[in-house]
Amino acid sequence: MMFSVMGFEPGKDELTFEVSINVSVDELAPVMGWTGASDCIGADFRLAAAQIVEIEQLCSVSFPEGMDLYLASSDGSNGS
Repeated sequence: MMFSVMGFEPGKDELTFEVSINVSVDELAPVMGWTGASDCIGADFRLAAAQIVEIEQLCSVSFPEGMDLYLASSDGSNGS
């Protein structure tokens, strides 16, 4: 499973930021409150401020401030 964080300007639908993060389902589960490995599939998750801080620390990254941030997942296949 591959994860990315997407950012949108508040009140707008245009994607303005996206970065892939190197983290596993097991590492994200306690941050996101997931109870099963499949909980991350099929949805984008709006990140709360505390979740943003935890993911930044977990992945040693910084995300832009003042954006609505979402966690997205993909299976890693490129369709070829």
